[in-house]
Amino acid sequence: MNDYWSIILSELSAVNVTVTDEFAQLVKNANQVFVFGAGRSGLAIKAFAMRLSQLGKPAFVVGETTNPPIGDGDLFTVASGSGTTSQAITLADKAKVTGAKVALITASPDSPLAATADLVTNLGGKAKYDNDSSTVQPMGSLFEQSVFIFGDAFVLKYMNDFQVSETDMQKRHANLE
Repeated sequence: MNDYWSIILSELSAVNVTVTDEFAQLVKNANQVFVFGAGRSGLAIKAFAMRLSQLGKPAFVVGETTNPPIGDGDLFTVASGSGTTSQAITLADKAKVTGAKVALITASPDSPLAATADLVTNLGGKAKYDNDSSTVQPMGSLFEQSVFIFGDAFVLKYMNDFQVSETDMQKRHANLE
């Protein structure tokens, strides 16, 4: 097994990263989008928030010091392989109380977080403590990679569905780098 790149690509090609019209419409209709994920899922969902901002959607990473309050008309999007991360559950419950919608990106569609969510996107893969043979990659690597790719697939769909050009996005790209 020396061709690890091929193994990873093969596993990724088996993941369902379909972006539904419902997910795109939830984001489009949201006043603001808040994202959360722990660990590597958090890194991947932060990249998604960056692209949402470049698409013209006010997007915030939960836990940053400059976040506005979440409320009615907003969307809380959480990436959690297991769907059992206690902080994510607490935040999703709090978001629902404010009137916000909750979207979950997960590998565990029958989880406590899934029960709270208005929309569940099951990417497959496995959560970090699962002993699932669907991947040879350790812990939640396949799921975390899939979250990143799902975000990029979402961007392409959103650009196409709502006529956002790359030039539009470039104008919104950070310039303090």
